[in-house]
Amino acid sequence: MHSAGTNSRTRGSFNTFNVRPGSGPRKRAAMAVRSALTLAVLFALTLAVVTPAWAQTTKVNANAEVSGGGYTKVTTSDGSGKLPPKIQLPADATTVVFAIAGGSKVKGRCTGPCVTVNGGGNYNDADGIGSASGENVAADQSISGIQTPNAGSVVGVFESGPPSGTAPATLNFDTIGTNFSSLSPLIQQLFFIGDGLTGDGTGDVQVFDVPTGAKYLYLGLADACGYNGTPSCYGDNSGDFVVSYAISTASGSPDITHFSPTSGKVGSTVKIWGYNLLTATGVTFNGVSASFKVGSTLISAVVPAGATTGPIEVTTPDGTAQSKGEFTVKP
Repeated sequence: MHSAGTNSRTRGSFNTFNVRPGSGPRKRAAMAVRSALTLAVLFALTLAVVTPAWAQTTKVNANAEVSGGGYTKVTTSDGSGKLPPKIQLPADATTVVFAIAGGSKVKGRCTGPCVTVNGGGNYNDADGIGSASGENVAADQSISGIQTPNAGSVVGVFESGPPSGTAPATLNFDTIGTNFSSLSPLIQQLFFIGDGLTGDGTGDVQVFDVPTGAKYLYLGLADACGYNGTPSCYGDNSGDFVVSYAISTASGSPDITHFSPTSGKVGSTVKIWGYNLLTATGVTFNGVSASFKVGSTLISAVVPAGATTGPIEVTTPDGTAQSKGEFTVKP
């Protein structure tokens, strides 16, 4: 069991890292996204339940063992936890950005998503703020460890297939910091995501470079008994985070994967997900221009006066994407 109320812990020797804030190749699509993603365009997501993967939103439970990503069963030393949710990446994925909202538990200082990793002694947000301690989780099999200033934060790992070989170096976010603008983790290397912003609930959207060969991204929490050592002690965790994400690809060509709702009246709001949409310059409903806002992971458009039933189109500097289905305009 975790020790509730612990404010400090013994630091291990896991302090080597080979990823610097802002490091990694400057890809054309990533540069466009970086210029577009600021707090001014970040708006609150309202999704509070699991939605299909093509909606680019997933729920991350507090007992999701991120070190089990890619394995057929959890790798914890005590058998606790569950396998983390998996996001399938397009073959030419270059970057991913995140927004965290929803969650089923709201306690104490948490204003949105909220979990506890010590049986309810402390509740924390996606950055881990509010937790009882920092975290120093050791490498396990072929997946690296991770060191973070606060336990219970959202963590990710890219995979090219079933994990194999030697685990990469452990990233120490006590040293790196959590306010980086971009990060380039390796395959099988755990990395801090938090709430996807440079600050705690504020700041600019952080951009994560997808390593070459990555096919999947797993999301979960890193945890260990006493907040130090091999993955374990997920049994006293509860709560969840709702993670929305947007993926950019090397081609830069926009693609609409999903919109919701699929029908509505003039003046209603429609959310649009897809690839390479965050540099949008125009949105139309069956050819009629609409007002819209670009959020950190999606577009929110208003059905314009004069719109009729038909496809939705999104235009970016790299082209125009048309939805596969039609939006039905109600009288």
